[in-house]
Amino acid sequence: MVTRTIIGNLAAEPAIVRAGTMTITKLRILENTGEYRAGTWTEHENPTSHFVEAKFELGEHAAESLNCGDPVIVVGREHTVSWGEGDHKKYGRVIEADAIGVDLRRTVVHVRRMQSKRASAEAEPSAE
Repeated sequence: MVTRTIIGNLAAEPAIVRAGTMTITKLRILENTGEYRAGTWTEHENPTSHFVEAKFELGEHAAESLNCGDPVIVVGREHTVSWGEGDHKKYGRVIEADAIGVDLRRTVVHVRRMQSKRASAEAEPSAE
């Protein structure tokens, strides 16, 4: 798998799906891309669409924190997925997120730390 970093905007609200006992949050991110031509940066006419999956706490926190249009930075491992059968089989690229953050060049956020499950279990009074 290839590690990728993308910077873009959420194109839709995060979608939460269940796969057995696991929760996966699916994100679609649009990234404005371009290239240097003759020493000048030229933006591509259409943004690149990326499909991102975030699992466990990362996915839960992303779904709770992010909304359509939010500027984000995603770091993850890109891989190919397939669906369909026979002649109708299709392929696509998905980034499995290792980290998701808000792009602070274009927004301001208020951070609220999550208490770890271990720390909250230790803080609960025991029933004696």
